[in-house]
Amino acid sequence: MKKIFVTSIIASVISFAQVMGQTTTTHTQSQNSNGKMETFTRTETQQPDGSVLTTTTTTTTVNAAVSFGIKANANMSGLIIRDMNDYQSNMKYGASAGVFMKIESRSFALQYELLLRYRVYGLENKSKQTPTDYKYWGLEFPIYWMGQIKAGSGKFFIGAGPFVSFGLDAKQDPDNVDLYRKDETSGKSIMQRWDFGLGAIAGYEFKNGISINVGYQAGLINMLSAEKDNSTMKNQTVGLGIGYKF
Repeated sequence: MKKIFVTSIIASVISFAQVMGQTTTTHTQSQNSNGKMETFTRTETQQPDGSVLTTTTTTTTVNAAVSFGIKANANMSGLIIRDMNDYQSNMKYGASAGVFMKIESRSFALQYELLLRYRVYGLENKSKQTPTDYKYWGLEFPIYWMGQIKAGSGKFFIGAGPFVSFGLDAKQDPDNVDLYRKDETSGKSIMQRWDFGLGAIAGYEFKNGISINVGYQAGLINMLSAEKDNSTMKNQTVGLGIGYKF
């Protein structure tokens, strides 16, 4: 049999009021269970003819905690390409670091993150066998809706949500081409700065606040600017990270 430890705060308030010959009795009981405060109210009203009218209401309040932390990730990034038959994408190593805010109850959490991310994308011309690296620095704002389940002294978590990123700097090696610099004739850059996509995360948080996680992100916006009508290039990243919640 599974034991549920419940801390109960029980208060019974009985009041009598004589209003137009009616007698009203109110019973209120509250209990705190599994991070939820439940309040039960039963009201009995005795009518002048002797009949009793009973009403019952239940109010549930979820107790949410707010915490802050830091995290860092090692990642591998590649490109999802289309209409670029002569090219293939190669996964390259990168990293990210930043802070997060977590709003959580016992079973659910909402996590906001602000990360400084470094990515390297590999792109190779298959016929000429000439590799090109795209090196990217940017700010990223992921949001994850997560489910949590207690396991041992800590808890497992899994979640998903959107992210928005803004590129600070992007260069193409080996020629050190500025990918955000606008062409004087067309007024367009090779790549655009903004990206939007979806991500997933899963991991384990220990009792001391340290957590480990794995994650995946896929961009939904074409990274190309000048050639976006002819080809498609989207970001994808897999990562392994560690965090600490204060």
